[in-house]
Amino acid sequence: MIDSAKTVADAPAPGPRERRMERTRRELTSNARRLTIERGLHGFTVEELCEVVGVSRRTFFNYFAAKEDAVLGHRDDGIPIEHLTTFINARPADCQGISPSLIDDLIAMVIVTLEEFAADGQDITTPEAVIAREPQLLGKFLREGAEMERLLAGIICTREGLPEGDPIAEMAVGVVSVMVRRAAGLYFRPENTASFASHLLSSADATKRLFAATLSA
Repeated sequence: MIDSAKTVADAPAPGPRERRMERTRRELTSNARRLTIERGLHGFTVEELCEVVGVSRRTFFNYFAAKEDAVLGHRDDGIPIEHLTTFINARPADCQGISPSLIDDLIAMVIVTLEEFAADGQDITTPEAVIAREPQLLGKFLREGAEMERLLAGIICTREGLPEGDPIAEMAVGVVSVMVRRAAGLYFRPENTASFASHLLSSADATKRLFAATLSA
């Protein structure tokens, strides 16, 4: 489990077995969310989910304690360790203070992760779509999202040499989270024809222009 920034920095690259496990967990979560949106949380069984993914009931319970946990997703499957490591190492060696590429590197990490998921044939299903069908899951998604943001802020602190809990790291995560939510909202519109990455880059550009205008005022 990724429970700290140090864990990420010290973690070895995942091997073939770990890769297979990650893909299986993500496929279970992707299909559990899709089925929840289509039928509701109680509209399908663990056995039906396993049949769709092509795994046994025993395999499912090796990864998740319950169907609801599969819908929420496994914390380690948010952003692969190797992408987090690349992000940490992307800080320029001669940089003083906060690296100017921090936000761009965060966005690049999100994009490469989503592209990897898409290459594996996994849908981008947002928690918002699941919550719209099953509002009682809101609290759990919020708690899990807050924990992931805390871990990512810790990784930023490790990369930038900031003390744990530094507000700059927390704000960087918050800003990128808003960009991702906006990009998702645009991406899932029925009339949309652009990629998620293009919407995310557009959101980043708008954010930069906003900050530049504010700072120059």
